[in-house]
Amino acid sequence: MREYETVVITRADLPESDQKQIHDRCKTFVEKREGRLFYARNMGKRNLAYPIKKQQKGLYTCYDYAAGGSTVSEIERSLRLDDNVLRFLTVVRKEDVDVEARAAEIVARGEDVAAPVEEAAPRARPAFDDENGYSSSGRSREEE
Repeated sequence: MREYETVVITRADLPESDQKQIHDRCKTFVEKREGRLFYARNMGKRNLAYPIKKQQKGLYTCYDYAAGGSTVSEIERSLRLDDNVLRFLTVVRKEDVDVEARAAEIVARGEDVAAPVEEAAPRARPAFDDENGYSSSGRSREEE
């Protein structure tokens, strides 16, 4: 069994009920195919690099699970058909994973799926976010 990570970007103004519906659908696909959903983490609202379906912001959610390859295709098919989903990306984290050991590791860190999908804490902005060393105020590293 492989371990996968799927990041889903939905509309930022998506109601909580629709967000829960997408979460429940992904969880159902994994469990129906004898997989294991390790965690579902809400990564918060973020500005998109470019507009997608006329949306400037998106709500990011990360799912980490172990399942067979057919599960991934079912999840992606479901996400592709949902109009509230702007983008998604699935990557293979590990080729051969011991599901019980991985689940115990995640529970030990407190990241298990039993916790509700919580709002992520805002990330601190870097002091210098330009590749040339200029801060958002326009001053260079030498000037500050």
